[in-house]
Amino acid sequence: MIKAVISDLGNVLLHFDHRIIVERIARHLPGARWSDEQERHFWPLMTQFETGEISEREFLEKAGVVLDAAHALSEEEFRTIWTDIFWPNTAFIELLAEVRGRVALVMLSNTNPMHIAFARERYPDLFALFDAAVLSYEAGKRKPDEALFHEALAAAGCAPGEAIYFDDIAAYADAASAVGLHGYQYISMEGARDILRMYNVLP
Repeated sequence: MIKAVISDLGNVLLHFDHRIIVERIARHLPGARWSDEQERHFWPLMTQFETGEISEREFLEKAGVVLDAAHALSEEEFRTIWTDIFWPNTAFIELLAEVRGRVALVMLSNTNPMHIAFARERYPDLFALFDAAVLSYEAGKRKPDEALFHEALAAAGCAPGEAIYFDDIAAYADAASAVGLHGYQYISMEGARDILRMYNVLP
């Protein structure tokens, strides 16, 4: 019996596009550069930020160096560039609202405090839908670390075989399955609805 649905945030609950960030770098920071070299240095920095290894202030300062900005990015500059890149996957959110009360709902995301602060403010009804949220920067680890899935299961109050997990990244869905969850890559609304029906979460 399924007792919980655990869902990734990015490109499942909220769509996002990092290309928006690159466009804004050129618009708001004309002295900055974004190249393959910058990208190679930037994503390891993001991993540190998403696991809570560095603070928001440290991230802002180091991001300014990586982007070759003339000065450390101010909070206002970086928030303009970095945070407003999301829009809701309304149909999937409504689907989870249908099953709320039948199963526990837990959000599980590799993310950072800037994005979560923005998303909570912009989409409060989305966060209110969930019984718990397990976030990488708070947990100190990122998917596919199996410990993060166990934290989500503990938040849901169920065993691995009693939870369905949706993620847009196939490798993370596979990692959840390796822990014992019913892990599925989110590809379409029709597919998600069929999965919930298959496990009798939806009639």
